[in-house]
Amino acid sequence: AIDTLKEIEAFLSANPAEIVTLILEDYVKTPKGLTKVFAKAGLMKFWFPVTRMPKRGGDWPLVSDMIAKNQRLLVFTSVRSKEQSEGIAYQWNYMVENQCKETPNIKTLLFFIM
Repeated sequence: AIDTLKEIEAFLSANPAEIVTLILEDYVKTPKGLTKVFAKAGLMKFWFPVTRMPKRGGDWPLVSDMIAKNQRLLVFTSVRSKEQSEGIAYQWNYMVENQCKETPNIKTLLFFIM
């Protein structure tokens, strides 16, 4: 994981107007394991804090504001408890799953950030 996260760090460093969103299917059991690996990869300087994420349908900040504050990495986890313990946003507090029709041989699943 560290090599991939270092690639993301290199991309964000080289592209100061870009924003990256990661949605993790999280199986990490080590306490603070995810935040430690993000820190080791140098990504905390880009971290969009969960405290700035909109609550109860509020508005997201403008992209220009995220860029100005250099908070250009949004990270979501599938583990609810990590929002409190590690400051990683629990995905279903901020996203909804689109209910799509299933057609023969085609199933579509879309996620929207609220």
